[in-house]
Amino acid sequence: MRINVYSQELITEGPAKAVEYVQQTADTGVVYSAVRLYLISPDQLHHRDDDDDRSAITFWLPKSWERRQYIAGCLRHMAYLIDTAALETGLD
Repeated sequence: MRINVYSQELITEGPAKAVEYVQQTADTGVVYSAVRLYLISPDQLHHRDDDDDRSAITFWLPKSWERRQYIAGCLRHMAYLIDTAALETGLD
């Protein structure tokens, strides 16, 4: 599976509006946690407070500390690649 996110779809109001920590309890009682990156979506999609239908990418976190650190390392490496990428590529 491949997910393409274009820079124009990223929320530019700052990380506090674009990223959040999520916890959800399953019917089994297991608590799952995740980090979510919201994307720009049309205002008409979130017409009610109890119906959050905004576009987002959710990274559900594993239970083990080691696997969480692996995911964090991947995201840090992505940030490094973004910081060092050629400036003359892409669109704003």
